[in-house]
Parts: sequence; structure tokens; C-alpha cells
Amino acid sequence: MQEKSLWRATAPLLLDMPQLAGEHKVDVAVIGAGFTGLSAALHLAQKGISVAVLEANEIGHGGSGRNVGLVNAGLWLKPAEVIARTGEKTGERLIKFLGEAPAEVFNLVQKYDMECEAKTNGTLHCAPNVKGVKDLEDRLQQWQDQGAPVTLLDQSQTTDALGTDRYKAALLDKRAGTVQPLSYACGLARAAMSHGVKIYEKSAVLKAEQTTNGWSLQTEKGKVAAEKVICATNAYHEHAQANQPPAMSSLYYFQVATDPLSPNQLARILKGKQGCWDTNTILTSFRLNDEGRFVIGSIGNLDHMGGAFHINWARRTMAQLYPELKDKPFTHQWYGRIALTNDHIPRFANPMPGWAMVWGYNGRGIAPGTVFGKALAEFVQSNDADDVPLAQAKLKAEAFTKTQSFFIELGARGHHFINAR
Repeated sequence: MQEKSLWRATAPLLLDMPQLAGEHKVDVAVIGAGFTGLSAALHLAQKGISVAVLEANEIGHGGSGRNVGLVNAGLWLKPAEVIARTGEKTGERLIKFLGEAPAEVFNLVQKYDMECEAKTNGTLHCAPNVKGVKDLEDRLQQWQDQGAPVTLLDQSQTTDALGTDRYKAALLDKRAGTVQPLSYACGLARAAMSHGVKIYEKSAVLKAEQTTNGWSLQTEKGKVAAEKVICATNAYHEHAQANQPPAMSSLYYFQVATDPLSPNQLARILKGKQGCWDTNTILTSFRLNDEGRFVIGSIGNLDHMGGAFHINWARRTMAQLYPELKDKPFTHQWYGRIALTNDHIPRFANPMPGWAMVWGYNGRGIAPGTVFGKALAEFVQSNDADDVPLAQAKLKAEAFTKTQSFFIELGARGHHFINAR
């Protein structure tokens, strides 16, 4: 099934960067031009440090440019689960760090005047059933205990906010918001370049060697010598053939979009323009873009035989949520890959001197990627592991990653096949 990404079609200022050629020398080389790598490059360059970013494809080619665009606080896990899995000290620090992450994103958007459809009006986590309501009530209490500005909307308020009566409650997080994700990635790239960062596309790292002065990274047509390296490839690490994150499970997430809704439809459907997702295991996300297009997505890979199941499910679900859209055709469809860790906590590693990486965002990439990129920038300057609010991990492959990835996709296909009928 051929991709046609709405984000690529509507990004106002796409970049076309050269391929690396010849030999270059910088203080820090960054592998990967997504949220993490570009944020790291920007924050290093703000300190006068010379940086080269090597991207195997194009800026935002991976999960960064295929994202739903929800700038959420925290992880998918509840605060108590984060503490249980990381320990009290690390957990409390990580919760605070990621709770403040959306503000970091929107501050950068404002500072560098990024054209990325940014909205700071919160996001809505929606409950379709009693089980979901109980989950949201638990999240509400835990986040309020952390001092977060979250509010639980009752069914009437939820119906008014969404324009559909399919959900019983919704958790409004006022820290959060939305962006056009590919435009935000391009905004980070422009901001980094304004401070002197060099970005190279079509420049996969084929070989990495330690040298007496740091590292030598070789691409198809060039070579970069750097004192330090930040590896920011996350779920798309196969493009760089050196010192990558270990094997991990992954899931695919697809989205489809309509043409713009009518003024009457926009007055009722998502009138607050919040981005939304629900509490279902095979979740549904939905939002509007600045043109008024309705965007809906879920777990699933469009590039296999199950792609038709996913598209049919999206069409039926959109009609169930908003019957007036039942005949609205989809004009765009695309998908991306999400890196999963077995405990749903991101990983930080410094496996060799001068080489640092964070991976495994588990579907929360925009705000965490931005602040972890900043933290990696601080770490390679100080070599102080406390700059990153995660315990250091070993580069050890997790068990049964291919099997888990297979069954996630199989489950999504089954769910979408049954619910598209």
C-alpha cells in the first residue's frame, strides 16, 4: 500500500540537505536527524560546540516525521509504575523531567519561531468504557499528587469537547498540546543550523572506529572525525551499521487523513482542537490539523496484507465517532515504527568512551526526545551520568523481540478485522 504522508504534504518548509562527501572534523557527531538528534545538536551548538548530524534518509524520516503529533507529558506508564520500575529516586526525577518536557518543546517553538502548527491547549485521554474511566481516575489522582494541572471531564463535558458521545470520560492534561511533527523536526533542524550545525542526509553510518582522539564515522562518500558521538536512531537503528541500540520489540502505527471538514463540522467536531487518544489496548488516536483535516490512527502496518483491514477499520471507526463523516474519503495514509522496551522505560547507555545514546521511547517521542536530546548534549560535555535521569543500561538484546512484534501486529489486524465488519 503506497504511502502518502499528510505531514510531508503540508510541511511548509522542508529541507534538502547535502550528502556527506569528503573528510570533516567536529567536536560532536550526531547519528540520526529526528527529535533526539536534532535537539542534541541544537543544544550543543548553543554552547559553541561544532556538530555534524548524519541522517541515513531525510530529516524526520523515521518516527519523528510519522508521529501523531501529541506533545504529551510523562510516559505511557502511570507515575507509580515509573517509580516501581526505576526506583524512587530515579523515578521521581524522571517523572519531573518528562512532566516539564512539553514546556521545553513549546519554548523552543516560540524562541525559534517554528512554523509547526503548535497548540498548547492540552490533550485528551479518552475512556470508552467503565474500565477506561477507572484507569483515568487513577491517572488523575497520581498526576495531581505530582502537582500536575490535569482535569477529568465527565461524560457530558467529554461529549461537548469531542463532538461525539462514544466516550464516557476524558483526562485533560493542560501541560500538553500538539504539533505538526515533521514541521517541528524541520524547525529543530533550522534552529540547529542557525547556530552552525551541519546536517547531512542520505549519509548512513556504515562504519565506526575508535581513534586516539575520539571516533571516526564512515559513510558511503565521506568520513567524520569527532571527539564524541551521540547515537539517536531509536526504532530506525538498522540504517546505521555501528554501535547501535540492541534488538528490541517494535510496533507499527498508521494514520489516515481526510480532506478539510466543512465549517459546520469543525464547529462541532473537536472544537477545542485538542489531540486525543483512548485507553483501549489497541488504541485509537484522532485529531485535526490546521487545515481542518480529520486524522485518525491506530496500531498497524500498512505495508503488508493486513493494511486493508487497518484502513477499513479506520473508515468504520471514524463513522462511528462522527456519522456525518461516514462518506468522507481518506486522502492520505502513512505509518511508522515505534521502539518498545520490555518495561516501557527508555534506555540510556554510554557503552564506550565518548559514545552516548538514548532509545526506546515506547510511543512517546516528541517531548521525551526533545529533552533527552538536551540531556545527551549535557552528558557528552560533562561526562556526568546524572545529566540523564535514567540508570545506565547495558547493550543487551531483549528476549523474544521478533515474536512479540509479530503478535502485536497480528493482534492489531485481528482487532481491526473484527471491528471493521
